[in-house]
Amino acid sequence: MGNKTNTDNWSARERLLYLDRLAYWRGWVRRADLSEKFGISVPQASADIAEYLRLNPRALRYDLNRKRYVTTSALKPAFDGGNLDGAMQLLVADSNGPAGQVDRVARIDLPHRHVSPEAIRDLVRAVFAASSIDIYYYSMSSGTEGWRTVSPHAFAHDGYRWHMRAWGHDDHTHKDFVLGRIARVRPSNHAPASVPRDVDWHEYVNVRFQAHRGLSAVQREALERDFAMRDGVASVRVRKAMLLYTLVYLGLAEPDPVSKRRLALVGKALR
Repeated sequence: MGNKTNTDNWSARERLLYLDRLAYWRGWVRRADLSEKFGISVPQASADIAEYLRLNPRALRYDLNRKRYVTTSALKPAFDGGNLDGAMQLLVADSNGPAGQVDRVARIDLPHRHVSPEAIRDLVRAVFAASSIDIYYYSMSSGTEGWRTVSPHAFAHDGYRWHMRAWGHDDHTHKDFVLGRIARVRPSNHAPASVPRDVDWHEYVNVRFQAHRGLSAVQREALERDFAMRDGVASVRVRKAMLLYTLVYLGLAEPDPVSKRRLALVGKALR
């Protein structure tokens, strides 16, 4: 019996996704790409390519001279959707480029914010169990430290750091607790039955923004292209609880003076 590719199978869909990314972003694929990446046989790799062509007809043609499938103008991303993250993942994984060109992707290296794995584990378990837990927390807003009883229900990333979203039993409100400021945790005897619904977490708002009218026509065009604006306006749907973080990240608002980072550069940046 010949090899077949079952698209209902998770591993098969992963191979087709990888093939889709190679075809769209790199422009060519080989059977060896699939067999080396996923440890499958060459016949199975051929079956995968055949299945891909069934789903995306005329997307590839075989180049006898180069012994590879090359993309055609008929190709439309069938699995990846032309997602930029897919392109970056390919570039990071590709270690076979010309000498000196292997490192093709870079990100900002931010200072490490450490929380012990044991503490994170207990917080995650508290979320799963919908239970309360005590955290020893260092607060920037009040300038105090100490034990607090919280009922966590979610985690959020503001683009820079992780927060725990939780009901604070001491001040009777839903709040964000920066994970890096949690020194340790311990079991709590507080019953979570009285925790109200976190309205700001579950409700969404649409943020609409546009280029400042004081900019030149070219500058406005640059921003409109950068944010894929339509008719000069862009929109993003965010949780109410994440609204300030979103505005700060986009440069549309300053951090709350109470929570604003209090860091200062020491010396000067060196080339």
